[in-house]
Parts: sequence; C-alpha cells; structure tokens
Amino acid sequence: MPDPSFLLPLLLQSLLIPAAVSGVILLLFSASHRAWPAPLAVAAGLLASYIATFHAQWSFPPHQALDWLPLVLALALGAIAATRSDALGPRLALALLVAAVAAMPALGSNGMGKTLLVIAAIAALITAAWSSLTAARPNGQAASLVLAIVAGGAGLALMIDASQLLGQLCGALGVALLVCALQRRGRLHFGTAGIGLATLVLGALLAYAHIYAGFSLLMVLLLAGALLAASLAMQQASGPRASIAGVVVAALPVLAVIGLAIKAMQDSGGY
Repeated sequence: MPDPSFLLPLLLQSLLIPAAVSGVILLLFSASHRAWPAPLAVAAGLLASYIATFHAQWSFPPHQALDWLPLVLALALGAIAATRSDALGPRLALALLVAAVAAMPALGSNGMGKTLLVIAAIAALITAAWSSLTAARPNGQAASLVLAIVAGGAGLALMIDASQLLGQLCGALGVALLVCALQRRGRLHFGTAGIGLATLVLGALLAYAHIYAGFSLLMVLLLAGALLAASLAMQQASGPRASIAGVVVAALPVLAVIGLAIKAMQDSGGY
C-alpha cells in the first residue's frame, strides 16, 4: 500500500491532473460531433498524468518498458481512423501493434516463442473487448463508464499488490474515462473511437502489469471478463438500464480482483 505521506502527490498526479486536462479538452470541443475529441481527451489526460508521475525516470531512447507508453498512446489514437469502418482487420492490427510495444522489451528474458504468444493473447483480449463494447454501446457513454470502473479497479488492485506506478496510471485512465462518461455538454459523444483507444491503452497497461510487475494472470482475465460480461449485459438492456446493467455486471469481477489483491498482500506479509 502507498505510504500515507504520498497521498497528496497521488491525488494530484492520478486524479486532479488527468481530470483537469481531459475536462478542458472536452469543454473546448463540446460543440463538435467528430470522433476525435473524446479519445484525444482520454489520451491527453493519461499522458499528463504519466509526465507528472514518471518524468524523472523517462529516457529517450527508451531503456525500460514504460518509456514506450507515449508510443502506445500514439498508436491507440489510430483507433480514430480504425473505427471509420466496421472491418475487424484494422482493430486487430492496432491491437497487435500495441501488444508488441508492451511485450517486446521482455524479449530477452522471455524468449521469442513466449513473447509472440503473449502478444497474440493481449491482442485477442483487446480486440474482443473493443468489438463487444462497440456492439453494446448506444452512444458510448455507458461503455466509458464501464471502462472507467474496470480501469479504476485495476489501478487500486495494482497499488495494493503489484506496482504503485502502474496503479497510478490505471487510476488516471479511469479518471479520464469518468470525465468523458459524465460529459453531457453539446453534441460530443465518447463513441467507438473512444472505446477503441481506451481498450487499447487499458490492455497495454494490464500487459505491463502482468509481464513486468507480477500482476496475476487470473486478475487480468477477470478484468477482461468484466468488460465482456458488461457488454453482454448492456446488449440485453435499453436506455438508462443499459448503463446500470453494465456497471453492476462489471463491478462484480472488479471487486473480486481487489479482494484477490488484498489477500495476496496479506499472504505476503503486508498490512
């Protein structure tokens, strides 16, 4: 668990900064009906949190896995173009690229075979979540709320059991997504591009957590399952009930992940 003396920096880096940056971008483009403002707001909010949190450790050329996160964000913005058609190919290609950026730094220790298997598994989970949430969303707002819950829950579990830094970044992603979910001004909607960017980035962060911080595969699968189950629940409901169904169904596996993280911390001699 993080030291209480770090509470204010944590709130600033993972809550206030991403909320402010995402909120300003959404406010500036609230009258737009284009696909790009919402994903740009999420990416900018997370990037701002990343800079505030990681700036002292970042290096170029990249020397460690998280140095590549800005490239992940740049690739994830490709979701804006990929969602202009319903074809699966562009989504899968982007998912493979993002998964490769996340997993390739571990090539030396994992070997080529295991690394390729990890890339394929990450890409498959991202593509499945992206496609299912896109099929379920009425306008994207319910999907952004579900994604915010899963990202926020992943952040809390990571801070409890695995990595404070990755936990902060997942938390910042959840905050940026929540700002989008609560946005009700103008014609701006989260949309399929926002769903695509969020699933790509969340998938990359969970890949980082599993490969480099020892976050258990069971927890990763439960979080991915939360997105898939929520999307199915939203497809079975309509109107406001879709959001409620998605939130309730997503929250159950997220709570299970947090419980597993607490148990793992206690088993390892933590608080």
